[in-house]
Order: sequence, then C-alpha cells, then structure tokens
Amino acid sequence: MKLISKFTQAIGLAAVAVTVGTATPAVAQDEGPIIVVSGPLSWPFFAAVKQGFDDAAELFGIEYQYIAVTDTANMTSDYPRLLQQAISRNPRMLLVGEFFPDGMDPLIREATAAGIPVLIHNSGQTMWENNGSIGFVGEDPYQMGYKAGQIQADAGVTTGLCFNQVPGNPTVEERCNGYVAAMEEAGLATIYQTIGTGDATNPQAMTQAIKGTLQANPEIDGIYTLNAVPAMSALRAVEEVGRAGEVMIGTADLSNEVLLAIQSGDIAFAMDQQPYLQGFMSIQIASQFLDYGLQPIGHIKTGPLVIDASNVAQTLEVNRAHAGVRGAD
Repeated sequence: MKLISKFTQAIGLAAVAVTVGTATPAVAQDEGPIIVVSGPLSWPFFAAVKQGFDDAAELFGIEYQYIAVTDTANMTSDYPRLLQQAISRNPRMLLVGEFFPDGMDPLIREATAAGIPVLIHNSGQTMWENNGSIGFVGEDPYQMGYKAGQIQADAGVTTGLCFNQVPGNPTVEERCNGYVAAMEEAGLATIYQTIGTGDATNPQAMTQAIKGTLQANPEIDGIYTLNAVPAMSALRAVEEVGRAGEVMIGTADLSNEVLLAIQSGDIAFAMDQQPYLQGFMSIQIASQFLDYGLQPIGHIKTGPLVIDASNVAQTLEVNRAHAGVRGAD
C-alpha cells in the first residue's frame, strides 16, 4: 500500500481519539484520503492534538485531512454531519474523536461495516470495542476527575464545584463523575454546573456563570474545570468575588496561561491527558496498520499526568522550546 507524503488541511473542529477493537475490519482501498474528524481548533487543547498529527504525518510520510467545526454552538448536530461527509468520501482510514456518541456511533458502525478502518482518539473510550474500531488512544477520564478530587480532598477542600463546558460529551462528563466520587468517598460535598456548548469558548460567559455559582454558594472552596479555558475563567471569577487565595482551583488540560498560573500559585494543578501524544500516536498506528496490518490491543492511555508546582517549570521549558507540545502555547 502506498502512503502519501505530508499534507495537512484544517477546517475548523477538534477532537482526539484512537483505539483498537477486538474484531479487525477490512482495510479500505489503497487510494483515498486519511481523514481526521477531531476537535475545534478554536480550543487551545486541540492545537496540541493537531500538532501531534502534523509531526507524525511528516515523520511517517502520511497525507491526511483534518476536519472540525469552526462554530461550537451546534456541535451535537454538526459533528455527525461532518463524520457523515467524511464517510461519503470513502476514505482510506478514519481517525475520529467520538465526542457525541448518540449521533456519531451509528455512523462509525456504518463505516466499519463498509470496510473503512476507524481509530478512535480522545473521546469514545467506552464505545470503540463495540463499534468495529481498531483501538482507542486517549485519557482515562474517570481517573482524570477522580485524581483531581483526591488532591482537593487531601488539601482540605470541603465543597467542590465541577464545571462542565461540554454537556453531552460522555468523556467530559466522566471527569466530573470521577471528581464527585472521590469527594464523596472523603465525605465531602460537590456542586455540578454546566454551560451551553455555544459558550464553551466564551471566557467571559464562563466567568459570569462561575461567579454566579460562587455568590449563590459561598461554601464552595474548591473548583475543578474540565479544560484550560474555563480554568482561567474560574480564576477570574474567584478574584471578582473577592476570594482569591481561598478557593483551590484545579483543571484538566494545559495551556501556557494555566501553567504560568500554577507556577505563580494561583491554580493548584492541572491533569494532563497529553494531547500531543493522542494525535501523534494515532497517525503512527494508522501508518503501521495500513502498511503492515499491525495494531495495539487495548486502550492506549495518555492520561492523567498531574502537573503541579513540582514539575510545572520543566513543562513550561519544554513548551517554550517546542511550542504547544505540552499544551497550547
């Protein structure tokens, strides 16, 4: 089979997923695009995912196309539409972030049944084994949240807020489930808050939402956010209600802003799912599967990795030398 040399096309969405299924589907035609359906590039997280895709594509001589939404207001309906369009092009292979299973999983089953190899990355860790995909690359989301809850409980937090900016995404929801479980095991209280996906990239809207919750629930002394952008909104909200230094903030995912806030002590920690690895390893697996029929067996876990005061300086140093590899720059 012939693998084509580097080409990258970004059309606006984002995602992260890679997998390995129990039943290997037939390999698609030798010609045709390798298509990535992943997360919106307007989210800093997915810039690191795409950098991983790009670097691996150059290294392995792969031509691929990156497809994502540019407008996050209607992601639950737009992602199935994008995936359907990708399948209609009869791709050589699909690398999919299964963000919204209700709309996307039936389409993935349709693709694998038609002999198109599918690898899941970032989201879809509970679905890939049953939809014909060859594998999954990404975090263990429950453990991402559970470890965050343990850290806050051990630090003395008594009431924690889990803020979810992408309701409807099971992976993101599992982070909150893990966080709540760890806090409840310690006999502590939690509050769960969501915001519409249309405001998921609107820092001011998230700041106002978190601020309102803090004002209505002054007992909150810990916040766990599920992305770097709302983490900074949480920090601003805490400052605006006059409680800087009183509320412990932790987050999933990295950005330079978050890393600097950890270094300054304003944010306590970030749970890193290593998005660069999700993109890089997905392309590597695709290359070796299409060339040799090789595939990993099982969930390839890329997180959680805790970033805190003990290792944030090294993480920032890597990001300065290799922009975006350890998260958005």
